[in-house]
Amino acid sequence: MPWKNIENAIKKGTGDLPGVVYEEVAYEGYGPGGVAVYVICTTDNKNRTVGEIRHIFSKHGGNLGEAGCVA
Repeated sequence: MPWKNIENAIKKGTGDLPGVVYEEVAYEGYGPGGVAVYVICTTDNKNRTVGEIRHIFSKHGGNLGEAGCVA
């Protein structure tokens, strides 16, 4: 991997690159056995993150719920 790519990834992660906006989002769902789960994430892409969180829930026998279903 080129060194420039590594430097850019570090700058993006620390917020040194302009145009990168991180936001905190919360997801709610139910795990195996109906256990309520509340997940807080920091992301730069909500669409990608919700897909990943949904995949993790379903992979482990749970499901992602609507906003407010747990809290």
